[in-house]
Amino acid sequence: MGSYPYLFSELQIGNITLKNRVVMGPMLVGYADQSGKVNENVIKYYEARARGGAGLIIVEASCVDVPTGKEGAGQIHIDNAGCIPGLTSLARAIKKYDCKAFIQLFHAGRQTSSQITGVPPVAPTRQGLTPSREIPRELSLREIKHIIAQFIQAAEYARQAGFDGVELHAAHGYLLNEFLSPRNTRQDEYGGCLENRMRILLEVINGIKSQNNGLAVSVRLNIDDFTPGGLQPEQSIIIARELENQGAGLINCTCGTYESGLTSIEPASYPEGWRVYLAEKVKQMVQIPVITGGMIYNPDFAEKVVAEGRSDLVFLGRSLLADPSWPLKAQRGKCGNIRPCIRCNGCINLHFAGMPVSCTVNPATGREKQYHSRLAKVPVKSKVDIIGAGPAGIQAALTLDNMGFEVSLFEKSSHPGGLLRYASTPPHKERIKDYHKFLTNRLKASGINQFYDCQYQLTDLQTRRPDHLIIATGSRPQIPTLPGIEECLNLEDVLDGRIPVSENEVVVIGGGSNGCEVADYLLQFGNRITILEGRPRVAADMEKKNRRDLLNRLEAGGVTLLVRHKVLNINSQGVVTVDSAQNQREIPAQRVILATGYKPVNQLYHQARRLMSSVHVIGDALRVRGFKSAILEGQMTAYMIYREQVKPKQRGQSS
Repeated sequence: MGSYPYLFSELQIGNITLKNRVVMGPMLVGYADQSGKVNENVIKYYEARARGGAGLIIVEASCVDVPTGKEGAGQIHIDNAGCIPGLTSLARAIKKYDCKAFIQLFHAGRQTSSQITGVPPVAPTRQGLTPSREIPRELSLREIKHIIAQFIQAAEYARQAGFDGVELHAAHGYLLNEFLSPRNTRQDEYGGCLENRMRILLEVINGIKSQNNGLAVSVRLNIDDFTPGGLQPEQSIIIARELENQGAGLINCTCGTYESGLTSIEPASYPEGWRVYLAEKVKQMVQIPVITGGMIYNPDFAEKVVAEGRSDLVFLGRSLLADPSWPLKAQRGKCGNIRPCIRCNGCINLHFAGMPVSCTVNPATGREKQYHSRLAKVPVKSKVDIIGAGPAGIQAALTLDNMGFEVSLFEKSSHPGGLLRYASTPPHKERIKDYHKFLTNRLKASGINQFYDCQYQLTDLQTRRPDHLIIATGSRPQIPTLPGIEECLNLEDVLDGRIPVSENEVVVIGGGSNGCEVADYLLQFGNRITILEGRPRVAADMEKKNRRDLLNRLEAGGVTLLVRHKVLNINSQGVVTVDSAQNQREIPAQRVILATGYKPVNQLYHQARRLMSSVHVIGDALRVRGFKSAILEGQMTAYMIYREQVKPKQRGQSS
């Protein structure tokens, strides 16, 4: 059986047997083509997660009623027979790894925009606003019957494509959840009392079951909307029991809507498994299996949830974006090799921006066709020197080592990781520390030659004569030219603990994410803090869920945020500023901390270009951004070098 006997035990759902209790939860990623058809990018993405050991994959929200029910670009459509060939290829790709395949059937309801659909958004009533602040149009009875028929027909398309089951999306404020909500005050048989509000969902299930097509039916159900007047567990449990009576085989328990703030897509501060209690309430009242998930990343925790009978299955979302092989690694007892999701929510941020989803720590997510791991080793073992063991340099080194290059990694400090050590220090950044540890473990297990406390010089290049050189020397703090600046502390000194700051009046100059996070860190030491920012918003560079959560903590801690403020000078009493109305003021401070950004360190790159042709600069050494860009550039550069290396062999074979 291996590790985690409960998590990796079989489970029966109707006439379907799952090989384990790990479910890939449905996540809109936006990889389909413009017509909503499945393409190779979609297939490779899901195939990687099936190969990685999940027992069940629920394919992302697929639109049953285009264009009205569509949420965004790149969404899979399942509203016409022309979708079947692509869906068939997708189901086959998933099922060839002994992984069961469900597909989620979806209608956005009011949670879309006429800019996306070209038609007014629809809802049970005209109450509430769309994300684009439009008032939805109330559905007529005829339109409701049409939507029911579309769900039922979509299930038939899923059956023809070879899926084992379908999931009805009745959560997160989308159409079916809107009907279930007590806010649905329609004056006909589809609104008002609970019996009427769940009628549309039950008619869809009855229609699917009446086809006798053998499909399992799951329902993704909000157990708590976390909104005033929304669904609460008492009514959701009644709904779940009725779903069981009508033939549903699985309840996928979730919560929250767009309106509920941080409870549908959690920021990093939420504890692991915080919403398991909702599934536990349902499991106590139904006989069919239930799924829980959200903020679960530790196999020990997932095993405990199943072992204690709190849920039958555990869904993974962002954790499988970070590492598709999470299940296999856990089952084989190699949890230290699981690439951790850092809960940055960069994936969600891209979705909200209407862009295809990618992952900060896994550059292959969404690029599985391009960055697959089954590459032939390079025909000639060329030498690559990589200068800098931050995220960019490490990613390049690990990838090239896997490709068969002779890799040497040089780092001027005594340890790898670069700025990760500072990024992992503020509150709720523990997962970055886990990622740092993951990279360190991979380096130890690799064949990479590693040199620490080593300042690579131009003379080393001339002596070593590598075939390729990668400059990943990162960045250093950018110090503004201001009177009194020499009295300031750098945020690295503070976060590293070299200079303790406690019970002081503190001014942080710079209100980007770094400045706000160092303020968050300093609150725990009894400091009274003011943040100065020249732009109109603080933490403008952050993903909005984690930003909102961070600003809530700063407000609760009494941090003063002064935007549109320019620093004139620093003196022994504090900081003198001027605001946008040209009003000057002096802000008292015992400690002044600089969070004014970073600038590239890349002198060696410009020198080396004169001596050899294959020189590459990546990460902050190229341009200061975040470590998502650094990791991606490390991967891209490794593949570029690989392709150049194998070209001669390929040309020789073709001739």
